Amino acid sequence: MMHTDEYEISIGRELNHHQQVVRKIQASLAERQLRYKMDYAEAAKAVAEGRLAIAAKELATWHEDVEALPQWEQRLEEYRKALAMMRISASRS
Repeated sequence: MMHTDEYEISIGRELNHHQQVVRKIQASLAERQLRYKMDYAEAAKAVAEGRLAIAAKELATWHEDVEALPQWEQRLEEYRKALAMMRISASRS
């Protein structure tokens, strides 16, 4: 594999973007959990049982965040590994 600064810069940008998205989703989930004093699963059950009034759009967005977070975290880890491998490769050159 040929190492170039451009690849490292590009992967670094993707890594930073993914870190920002993960932090944003985590903050959103934490804010909702604090506001409603429960996690998504508890909130969805409470809505279904009529114990919690929350806009359907808000609940849907919450669900999307819960589903998206592990995917973004996985991609973030893949970029971290790719960048680490690239730096190891560059140091051997």
